[in-house]
Amino acid sequence: MGHCFIADDWRVLLRRHGLDTFEALWRLPEQWVEPPNVRRGGWSGVTRLALDGVTVYVKRQQGQCRRFPHRPWSSRPTYYHEFLALNRLSGMGVPVVDWLLYAEQGDAAILLTRAASGFVDLKTLSEIASGHRLQAAASRLGAALALLHALRWQHGACYPAHLLIHPETLAVRMLDLERCRRRRSRAAAARADLDQLTRRARFLAPPVLARIANATTVVDRPVPASIF
Repeated sequence: MGHCFIADDWRVLLRRHGLDTFEALWRLPEQWVEPPNVRRGGWSGVTRLALDGVTVYVKRQQGQCRRFPHRPWSSRPTYYHEFLALNRLSGMGVPVVDWLLYAEQGDAAILLTRAASGFVDLKTLSEIASGHRLQAAASRLGAALALLHALRWQHGACYPAHLLIHPETLAVRMLDLERCRRRRSRAAAARADLDQLTRRARFLAPPVLARIANATTVVDRPVPASIF
């Protein structure tokens, strides 16, 4: 049995282009952004589309499933877990990328997300931003992670490439949430994500990493709207 979920704001656009079904999306040319990831006995790959001026990423996978922690006898495609995280976290105000559609047939799945146009990843920002600007961006990123962790959600792949920041506005977007999951406490979620980020972001000066870490511990205040 198949499933298809379409975000209300994108339903008309996808229908206009005939891309509102699993079958239509699965038939798209395999013009991969990068070589497909072959693992777990399956594969996954990403292509890019332009729809009426909107850049969309089409993520397709087959044979890559993950079990639910509370239902170890049940498994779904990893993109389903990412779809759940994007849908729930966006509804709670966490700055994640927009999802357009999720469709599934058997062990095959498709997830459409909107490209965060104008944003760059954390490593790129560190190469183009001044020291003062980078410190400000670190505070914004820390505030975004603080909101995620306050809800007891762990990113699970808290790598520089998955943390996007707009060079001008310093708005934040998180992506690639396949491993995102709930934790028993805010502290557990924050500790795991910060450990990952610290290992992967050695290109950042210690004061910048400290600014991110310090911001993530501040959860008893409203998160500034500027992170969005």
